[in-house]
Amino acid sequence: MTSQPLITISIVSHGNADEIRHLLASLREHEPDAKRFQLIVTDNLKDDLPGLDPAPWHSLHIIRNNRQAGFSKNHNEAFDLAEGDYFAVLNPDLVLVQPVFEKLIARLHDHHADLIAPQIVDENGMVQDSSRSLPTPFEIIRRRLPGYKFKPIEPNHEGMIHPDWVAGMFWLMRADAYCQLGGLDKKFRLYFEDVDFCARARLQGMRLGVDAQVRVRHDAQRSSRRNPYHLFLHIQSAARFFMSPVYRQFKRLLQT
Repeated sequence: MTSQPLITISIVSHGNADEIRHLLASLREHEPDAKRFQLIVTDNLKDDLPGLDPAPWHSLHIIRNNRQAGFSKNHNEAFDLAEGDYFAVLNPDLVLVQPVFEKLIARLHDHHADLIAPQIVDENGMVQDSSRSLPTPFEIIRRRLPGYKFKPIEPNHEGMIHPDWVAGMFWLMRADAYCQLGGLDKKFRLYFEDVDFCARARLQGMRLGVDAQVRVRHDAQRSSRRNPYHLFLHIQSAARFFMSPVYRQFKRLLQT
């Protein structure tokens, strides 16, 4: 196929073959034209992901890593193959429950945004903490203490939320915006790369948005709360971000 896809979707699998099948099935069910999508799926475990049918899509690329790579490196390498006008980063454990992309693209333009996301909900329809204010070291500690309760940001009268940062489980942006920011910072292997990316976007005058009228379901894993190695990576990445000039500059920007 010679025509250019409208949207490139990057998905990384860490043994998520079943989840990716469900995600792609929901994409075909709810999106009217699958031929608009270029899919780039990274098998981070090299041979864990079986072949996927390329027929429904504009094109399908499967990257099989010889060595496991981090979130940033995987999506940056997928972007090198991207042909779409828009670039989307999706977690493998998402499920579409309604049409998403046409509405998000319209919102992206109507609100002059550079990065947009849907509202992320769990299986019970409860809003998850996928869009937040700038984190602080105290908040990271407080979130792990007994009694902490997440309070979602309320949308405005147009159903939009403009947070300080959006979790990288579902992003949609113009490809040139991702390129302008130089992609994700590979120094962050698993956590805080999305906070850093959004902070750098805001420092360059870009606008972030969440459309609360568009919902996508997600089954949160919370790996850092169960896996000691993931907890170590979380602490390491948090320290790297809080000591970075990006954090200091963004904090000053919000204060002014």
